Amino acid sequence: MLVALVLGAAAAPATAVESDVTFGIAPGTAEGPDGRERLEYTVAPGTEISDWVSVTNSSAADVSLRVVAQDGMTDYDTGAFTLVGTSVSSENVGAWTSVGGGASTCPADAPDAAACLDELGVEVSLRPGERANIPFRLTVPHDATPGDHAGGIAAIYTTTRAGEGGISTPVEVHAGTRIYLRVDGPLSPGLAVTGLVSGYDGGWNPFAGGTGRLGFDVVNGGNTRLSAEPRVELTGPFGISFGAWTLPAVENIVPGQSAHVAAELPGIPPLLLMFADLEVTPVPGDGTAASADEMPEPTRLSTTAWAVPWAWLTIVVVLGGGTALVVWLRRRARSRLATDLAAYTERVRAEERARTAAEHAAEQATARPATDPSHPSAPEQESEPVR
Repeated sequence: MLVALVLGAAAAPATAVESDVTFGIAPGTAEGPDGRERLEYTVAPGTEISDWVSVTNSSAADVSLRVVAQDGMTDYDTGAFTLVGTSVSSENVGAWTSVGGGASTCPADAPDAAACLDELGVEVSLRPGERANIPFRLTVPHDATPGDHAGGIAAIYTTTRAGEGGISTPVEVHAGTRIYLRVDGPLSPGLAVTGLVSGYDGGWNPFAGGTGRLGFDVVNGGNTRLSAEPRVELTGPFGISFGAWTLPAVENIVPGQSAHVAAELPGIPPLLLMFADLEVTPVPGDGTAASADEMPEPTRLSTTAWAVPWAWLTIVVVLGGGTALVVWLRRRARSRLATDLAAYTERVRAEERARTAAEHAAEQATARPATDPSHPSAPEQESEPVR
């Protein structure tokens, strides 16, 4: 099921638009909207609050809406204040608030929990331009914990959209008004920053700066609703400043909830190292009650990332590899040439030695005297001893 949610944070009513259907909801009285930005209360445990919301159909067609209270939460991915939705059972403000006399919770032994959740709250049908002023009752339990609790009252329009293959997908369009409830008792604001990581994307242009990346979680560990204002400073080796950035604030973090912050910081030169110094300052959340809260000290964290000019390194590797290949080929060619020259020289020398030996043998054969058979040699004479 697809869900679109609009929550009012200003005096104007929250308005949702789906195709040709437009409707809105706002705090009000039995006579209509009264200009309040939100439903805000500071009470003791066990208090019962009676109030009103006004729902208006601004479209040119009839519209049927379900109006129901739900718990508030902080969306982890976006950091936005939102409601838990119709598929989740509320356990806090949403469970304590009955709209138009309808049920606010499902019995533990409900045979079909999903069907029960679809029936919470009250159904209203409005003609074009018609408004319904709906009472609600918020009963704070006697054992409610001190501090801030958050929720909202949503007007929900359900329709369908045709998908691929002719399959229809249910779509819920929500418009809501916030409930900020503070229960008397000791307050303990708390903000933590965890999971700080950084990185660097140098891109493929070696002459342009890269992008520094930062990610961290902001956790509300206290019992008051608060906001967080992050600021980051990036430096390089030897304290070279890359710049400082004030990141978008994470507003109205519900107690016990967390939000992820991701930032991309352009124009960072690739100087091998990037040092990130993060400071997150807690500030009070919206509302009269929260405005006077004492805030904890800012949280400071640091991290380091490689800011390597990958494009430059690639070029250097390619050029260096090409140069090394040329040198190797030249050395190999020289080595082969030297080997061939040595072999040729040895062959020439061997041929020269063979030629010299042949000439010497011929000269010796020419210088030796010939023997004539017609002149026999004189007989050998033997000497006799002298007597």
